[in-house]
Amino acid sequence: MNKLKAKKIKRHMLKSYEFWQIDEKFLVVSPDKKLFLQEGLETLPDSESGYLAYAYLDQILKIAFLGFADPEEETYRYFESEELLVVPASLLPQMLVMVVKPTLELNGHPFVQGVLALHEADALKRSTLALRSLDPLRDPLEPGILTACFIRDEAKKRQVYDNLAGDLQKRLEAARAEEEAPEGLPELPAVPDDYINFVRVKDLTPSNHGSWRAVLLDNLPGTRLKKKGDDVTISMVTITEEETEQTVLFVDHTASVEGTGIKVASHKPSRLPWRLAYELDCPDCPYHETFFLGRQGDDHQIFREILDEIRSGKIDPLILIDLVQSDQCELDFSRELYRCRNCGTLDVKNRLRLICEDRSLSSAYNCPACGERMSLVKRNQIASIDCPDCRKPLNLVSEKQWSKGGVKK
Repeated sequence: MNKLKAKKIKRHMLKSYEFWQIDEKFLVVSPDKKLFLQEGLETLPDSESGYLAYAYLDQILKIAFLGFADPEEETYRYFESEELLVVPASLLPQMLVMVVKPTLELNGHPFVQGVLALHEADALKRSTLALRSLDPLRDPLEPGILTACFIRDEAKKRQVYDNLAGDLQKRLEAARAEEEAPEGLPELPAVPDDYINFVRVKDLTPSNHGSWRAVLLDNLPGTRLKKKGDDVTISMVTITEEETEQTVLFVDHTASVEGTGIKVASHKPSRLPWRLAYELDCPDCPYHETFFLGRQGDDHQIFREILDEIRSGKIDPLILIDLVQSDQCELDFSRELYRCRNCGTLDVKNRLRLICEDRSLSSAYNCPACGERMSLVKRNQIASIDCPDCRKPLNLVSEKQWSKGGVKK
């Protein structure tokens, strides 16, 4: 039996989630009697302890049962058959599930690798799933479909509003002159619904020059410039009402649709994290590792690795959005040591920071062993970190420079 390595397992009712938020999540599903009575789950093998499953979005949320799980012992084993039961999440009853952090071992399952590869190929469109402000606009069954506003004639709508506002002002002045009670004052003007239409869009995608694009699922009323199935420019507007932020999508049918190319340069920092190899040894257990960190000048090798990760979709969605939309941005990078906040695992990552004109954004990493968030270990902290195996202080055996050919992965 393999270990789940997830002592901090979160317990949730599966259907109480906003369902797209458990995309790419491992679950321990309780062996509730309702599960076996559900139509479509007849082929699921009996289990007294539960099942290891995987939730992923394929237009709708689906659940793939991968094997047996024992949450008490924190162990699991995969089904012997290569054929897995995959069902829509809507088939499952309201039931308790536990969310397990994705480890390198769990992500290595062939079925999961296939899903991740498919999602990485669609990373640009899927990146908008990270924007929680869009959740209220999503279709309750297919989160890739959103509702957007369409105003065919903005000038005419504004004129109607101004006329209504002018009429309101006259009535307010008349009410004040007559000293009318507050409850008798006229209401604020509202633009007639005829001037605002709501249409469905899909494949909302960041595009160049700070813009967005999507595909229309409905014809736009009153115009032939864009029709169902066409790409269209989308404006994303965030407004604040009573200290609550709300995001609204507007269809701009007259604007040209921008592309999705990425142009980024390597940042030239004023002070480089020079290439140093740190050899660490534990005095109480066999742990012994050497970590090759840093960069020298314009390191083309690391920069190419990062660009390959970007092109393959293996990058933080929020960084990916900025990379596409920013006209001028740079990538600051270097090989750095990260430590898991939960289990203490040490791992070298390409520390990545996107630098734009008005902001910067750093990439986050999760532990390959337990799935929890990892923290950057600063150079002056390396000599005082603990062993990930026995938690005793490590000895810094050596610290020396290394060449391009000396890197070990």
